Amino acid sequence: MQIRRKPRPGEQLQYLAHSLCAAELGAPDPGHYRSTPAGAPDVAALVHPGMVIRTSYGTGGTVIDVEGPHVHVAPDGTDYPHFTIVYVPSERFGRHGKLDRNWINECVAVNDRILKLLEANLDEVFVEGAVSGWR
Repeated sequence: MQIRRKPRPGEQLQYLAHSLCAAELGAPDPGHYRSTPAGAPDVAALVHPGMVIRTSYGTGGTVIDVEGPHVHVAPDGTDYPHFTIVYVPSERFGRHGKLDRNWINECVAVNDRILKLLEANLDEVFVEGAVSGWR
């Protein structure tokens, strides 16, 4: 178990922002972002409604929407497009409501892998297959 404490005045924080939200709240953001290479398929081309996904951190379900691209403008003025994958638990797919929705934000496609925008975040989304009859 890791114990976290508030930093002392002048002490450098020991962790980096893993999301844009964390960076906005003050977590250190070194400005290392991922982007989809020119001409390569983006997240919207790799993931479609009806596909079954899972994450490297143990969640997953059936995709109902892919939102975006959203654009993050870095401090140096560079645009970094990213997507949001909306999914529901597979056992609720087809009869899901608003409360069943889950979001995976800041997704970027890099070499046919779906990763998070900030390089400090090692999370990954895997496509497992598709619900029969969808696509």
